[in-house]
Amino acid sequence: MPNSDMHSLSNISRRQFMRLGAGIVAGSILGSELTTLANSGLGEQSSTASQARVIRHVRTNERKVCLSFDDMWSEYYSWKICREYHRLNIRLTLFPVGFAVRNNLVRPLSGYQNMYARMRDMGHEFGCHLHTHRDIRDFSLQQLIDEEMEPSLEVMRRALGSNFKPIGIRPPYGVVTDALKELAVRYGIPLVLWGLDSQDAICVWRCKREDADGCLTTDEYHADTQSRTLHDPICIKSSCVNRCVNVIMNSYETYMRPGTIILHHTLESSYLAIDRIKAFLDDWNLQPVRLSELLTSG
Repeated sequence: MPNSDMHSLSNISRRQFMRLGAGIVAGSILGSELTTLANSGLGEQSSTASQARVIRHVRTNERKVCLSFDDMWSEYYSWKICREYHRLNIRLTLFPVGFAVRNNLVRPLSGYQNMYARMRDMGHEFGCHLHTHRDIRDFSLQQLIDEEMEPSLEVMRRALGSNFKPIGIRPPYGVVTDALKELAVRYGIPLVLWGLDSQDAICVWRCKREDADGCLTTDEYHADTQSRTLHDPICIKSSCVNRCVNVIMNSYETYMRPGTIILHHTLESSYLAIDRIKAFLDDWNLQPVRLSELLTSG
């Protein structure tokens, strides 16, 4: 994006920002496809890129997992999720988009001032989700530095202190390129993806855009994983969020194992799933910890 475009982005209104956030949440449905494409290799890998550490899962003999949350466009649900997990004595690893952090600094909603520092004081930790949530497949190393990494670090240090260093870099949609690997090596920060996608974002997106008459039941949705397309609806309007909670729990039951890094977004469905997630982890004797702790248990 040219510098003039970056300047215009920095002056968007809250209404425009929320529209941008909604579009980006919808765009997150492409994450698994872009991750597959990116991980297949885009061009020849440089010697620097080959040194980058990409973490999707931690091998450990301990029954620990990491709950991680991306984007944080919604101050309302970001705060409710962090506060509720804090009440349950569970600490999260958060990957906010730089623009979301900036917006909280510049024009927070009433009651959400200094939200990121307050989350840190609860014991939650932070990674970097870059600054604009764009698809970075065609970005050069310098473009990543100038337009994504440095702006994100700048606002996060304003929010969390000048000594802040993210626990990891999580690229939007899980896209990993040689340029991104070189960026990670240059900053000395690992790339952090996930081993379990809760499917919260894709579920909400489908629920809200499809007609109730054409919706699949949750069982039909999971029974037809091979032929599903991105346009397959999964729920009816009256119970969209509740069905998305069921989708989240199905993902847990299907893919969970010790050492898993779990991907969530700060959405209503992930907030409403908290009690069921806590009960699931207790039943499976799994301890949710921050990424920094999970890494030391490997």
